[in-house]
Amino acid sequence: MTDMLFGLAADSFHLHEPVTWINLPYIPISNLIVAEWVVMAILIVVAIIVNKAVLGGKFTKLRGTLELLMDFLEGWYSSFIGSRKQARKYLPLLGTLFLFILISNYMGIIPTIGYEHSLFAPTGQWGTTLGLALVVAIAVQYISVKEMGVGGWLKHLVHLGPLSVLEEFVRPFSLSLRLFGNIFAEEILLAVIVMLAPYFAPIPIMGLSLMFGAIQAVVFTTLSAIYIGGVLEHAAHAHGKHGHNEAAHAH
Repeated sequence: MTDMLFGLAADSFHLHEPVTWINLPYIPISNLIVAEWVVMAILIVVAIIVNKAVLGGKFTKLRGTLELLMDFLEGWYSSFIGSRKQARKYLPLLGTLFLFILISNYMGIIPTIGYEHSLFAPTGQWGTTLGLALVVAIAVQYISVKEMGVGGWLKHLVHLGPLSVLEEFVRPFSLSLRLFGNIFAEEILLAVIVMLAPYFAPIPIMGLSLMFGAIQAVVFTTLSAIYIGGVLEHAAHAHGKHGHNEAAHAH
């Protein structure tokens, strides 16, 4: 009986593997991939609505709300990146990651999402969170090369030492595992609550999951901002030292 109840709870949340919907030769299309497309489609629609609200020329409540949100995000990320100017520069990357993770997390709260033949919430699979972390890792290295040049980037890696270089590769795994582990633990909790008290108990838990999903999105993007801020700080230090050496040589 318990196994049957837990099976029903597992079918209500994505506690099993994604299911292939279209079996193409090299790229099978699963319900996880379709769910990711759905999230991206939502982001595109939101982007179109935001552009119309901001570029329309008229001040509306939506535009005012968006301006307040952007101001808050700039202030929040600037405390980790170093300045509002830098935060505004990398806000498109951090904001896109935040929205993608937020929508993906909220999809996992919907009981029908995760059923064998329905959509599969993206952040419920480690491959998705690892992909997001790899995007951050590649972006950080790109920013390093852009700010310091190829030579400065190589010197930076040599200066870090073997353990710190290894840490550069470990960071994506820690980011991905932290997000996946927290989301998966939340789903286990919801599944157990559904199994024990299937009618009313899950409602407050799902309410808390809304806040929890937003917190996880904030944590992921904040850690990403910290990584970017570390690179920018090192680049500024390297440029300052280089400028000081040039001034001393001229003197």
